[in-house]
Amino acid sequence: MKRVDLIKEFAAEFELIANRLSETEVATVASVVELEPQHLAEIAKRVQKLTGAKNVKLKTVIDKSLLAGIIIRIIEEFGALFIKARICPSKGGDRFQL
Repeated sequence: MKRVDLIKEFAAEFELIANRLSETEVATVASVVELEPQHLAEIAKRVQKLTGAKNVKLKTVIDKSLLAGIIIRIIEEFGALFIKARICPSKGGDRFQL
């Protein structure tokens, strides 16, 4: 069992190093429902703009405790950034307002 835990730790550390080398920012997006691909693309674009990262990798989480909207958690080297967003109806369809 201890070996499995060690492998998980190595994998997590490897992912951190690989993301740092490829200038990839990882953000966790929590929502009450599964998000559409176009919404995830817009979120990735906004995260990229906020952080200045070359690449963005999104991890999605379904959180039934949320009433509406989304929460984006970005882990940076010296802290975490939380962004709350809501979906706003617009002429071109639903859009996120960050």
